[in-house]
Amino acid sequence: MGKIFDTIKNNILIVIALLLALIPVIGVPSYQFYIIERGLQNAIIVISLVILLGYTGQLSLGHAGLLATGAYTYGILVVSYNVNPWIAFLIAPIFTALIGALLGIPSFKLTGPFLVVTTIALGEIVRILILNWEKLTGGPYGLTGITSIISNSKLMFYLILIIVYFISVATSRLSVSKIGLAFKAIKEDEVAAEVMGVDVKRYKLLAFTISSFLAGLSGAIFASLTGYLNPDSFTFADSATFLLMTVLGGMSSVPGAILSSLAVTALPEILRFMARSRMVIYSLVLLLIIRYSKQLSSVKISKFFLKKKNKEDLVVGGGE
Repeated sequence: MGKIFDTIKNNILIVIALLLALIPVIGVPSYQFYIIERGLQNAIIVISLVILLGYTGQLSLGHAGLLATGAYTYGILVVSYNVNPWIAFLIAPIFTALIGALLGIPSFKLTGPFLVVTTIALGEIVRILILNWEKLTGGPYGLTGITSIISNSKLMFYLILIIVYFISVATSRLSVSKIGLAFKAIKEDEVAAEVMGVDVKRYKLLAFTISSFLAGLSGAIFASLTGYLNPDSFTFADSATFLLMTVLGGMSSVPGAILSSLAVTALPEILRFMARSRMVIYSLVLLLIIRYSKQLSSVKISKFFLKKKNKEDLVVGGGE
């Protein structure tokens, strides 16, 4: 059992990807299939928060604004300027990364609640711009007629899955790279990191830029999936939900980010049969998960199987 668990743990991203790849083969009703696609799309923005919060220790509650930037950039380019969807799909995250870099500049001097308020302000500024710039964004009526990069839903699912897998692998490798170690040093103690030769400003800016790029990519996928954009899809509540997914996944755990994104995205739909009371039950379930998240962590599970493995080894050794 211990060897099996070690194998799964060492290849957890491959295991998750393979299990998800079976979903179109098995066959899932179209709406449930869409929810899984949305869960994977959310996983990208949660991984962006893993880099920013889990690795670098910079808390953001404005990622819904960055998601909106990527989504509306893609939508406006495709609808208003007839840009090829694939080209728009590449431009959207790059433009969002530039916005994120501007957001990263205040982080040089702001920390804690002051930085959080700044990120909230960014999210609200983006939402208000979308609401009031009606000629370009459609305002409160939304932006319609957005062409998807791939019309076939199954191929779109596999494209998103491949993107999520490669982002996950890259993020996991980033954590043990020179850049990742610099991020973690900043998270632990900015002053100590600077004394040790880490260029704190440069790495903070890099963390915000990478995180914003991924948020923009997630936004472009969202626009491609839905075909319609509305300001109500990018509120402060959405930013808080992304943060919740990050915390539930383990802050710096990439596999945890994927699983929590899928779970939290699906949970309201699973409880839909409860009609008006579903959001109350949804909140209670989330509170229970947060309360017992430490007991459900991968570290605890690893220790459990390790104990079982040691007992098995002792029994075998005693028998010999």
